[in-house]
Amino acid sequence: MPTLLFSQHTAGRVFFGNVSAGGRGIPGVAVSDGLKVTHTDKRGGYRLVSLEAPDFIFISLPSGYRAPVSEGIPHYFERVNDQSAKKKRIDFELERNQENQERYQLIVCADPQVGFDEDVPKLESLLADMKKHVREEFSGMPVYGIMCGDIIEGMNQASPTLQAIKQRFSETEIPFFYVAGNHDMDLGARSNLLAKQSYKKIFGPSYYSFNLGKVHYVVLDDVFSTGKSYGYIGYLEERQLQWLEQDLASIPQGSTVIVSVHIPSYSVSARKGDFGAEDIKKVIQNRQALYKILMPYQAHIFSGHEHYQENYVLKDNLFEHVHGALCGIFWQAPYNSDGTPLGYTVYEVDGEKLSWYFKAAGKDKNIQCAAYLPGADTQNPEALVVNVWNYDSAWKVYWYEDGKKMGEMKQSKGWDPDIVQYVKKNQQNFRYKYIGAGPSEHMFYAVPLNKHAQFKIEVVDRFNNVYTTIPQNVNKKQISFR
Repeated sequence: MPTLLFSQHTAGRVFFGNVSAGGRGIPGVAVSDGLKVTHTDKRGGYRLVSLEAPDFIFISLPSGYRAPVSEGIPHYFERVNDQSAKKKRIDFELERNQENQERYQLIVCADPQVGFDEDVPKLESLLADMKKHVREEFSGMPVYGIMCGDIIEGMNQASPTLQAIKQRFSETEIPFFYVAGNHDMDLGARSNLLAKQSYKKIFGPSYYSFNLGKVHYVVLDDVFSTGKSYGYIGYLEERQLQWLEQDLASIPQGSTVIVSVHIPSYSVSARKGDFGAEDIKKVIQNRQALYKILMPYQAHIFSGHEHYQENYVLKDNLFEHVHGALCGIFWQAPYNSDGTPLGYTVYEVDGEKLSWYFKAAGKDKNIQCAAYLPGADTQNPEALVVNVWNYDSAWKVYWYEDGKKMGEMKQSKGWDPDIVQYVKKNQQNFRYKYIGAGPSEHMFYAVPLNKHAQFKIEVVDRFNNVYTTIPQNVNKKQISFR
């Protein structure tokens, strides 16, 4: 609630206007100041009484329409520059979407985190792969994008590097919806209220919603600045939770809802029951409040932040996808810390149904794992080793020896041999020498009868897609990632 002094200056500010397309009003569109949500009437008009001085008035983009796009960013919002007016008219003009939104593709990525000019060409290469994949696989089909935060290494709205990042994403010709990450904060801000000012000036509100076809999408800001130098925790403020409850009030129960955040809601430690080992910077502290709000829906959570690929089946109706970083280990290697290659996840949306696969940059989309011959893993020298990058508990991993199916491989925490070898060879040249290989939860092992036999690996995903690969020796000829 606002203080008495604050209320004297801001209570009762009225925002009004129309949401229309081609001069015709659009009924039922959600309009918000970030705290309250109202809806347009049958003529497309709205009236919103705000109790505060909002930075934006924004809409939840309705299905069947598209907002104007500038530099690759859909503009579903209007800035409130005049904070003194008691009444202010703000209109939203949309376009009818002529594309079929029943079926479309969604590209989700995270953490490009470009900090130096020399890293921009590396990002450009990844985004060129994305654009090529879209052109070859989805010609004539709508494609959208979500970027799950940490756009830049250090936020500075005047940075030419930031302008280069925006330009490269815009060149994909994919409209991207952005999420704020911890590296997107103003580090000198004294409080969380002020920590996203630069981000907002460039990308708009830090939390909002939109609709594509039959799916409702929500972006939340779960990076809470503590006001210390680079201090933050994973946390959703009460105002966001109240806004989310209002936003979802008009969405039918049982519908598919996708929530995008930066910091994951869950962790490997939580999956193992070791909640005390969770890092407050790496998980949403009040996640149960979010889960409760999402309970009536078929919900997915998209996140990033961790620089590894992971999936959590949280409940029958709740699935979290943690997306590896576009920058991997800060542009120092062609891998994330868990050995997952640099890449992105492609979601195929059909009505309210989702299917998905990981797309490693520069590789065929049917390559979903890395497989190694015995001797590649120094900790398990007798074993075949497989890293299944986008694994979740519905997947199966089988191995064949001399043409005979031997059974399922054993899942165990381990280290990907390629990233271990790469770091060993190149770490002395790293910009951040303290960053290197990390453990993976999606490693699989099997000890063959004859280590000199012919082997094949068969991986079956949750959608019954079958991927096969032949194990190789560890890549000992890797050179520095430049």
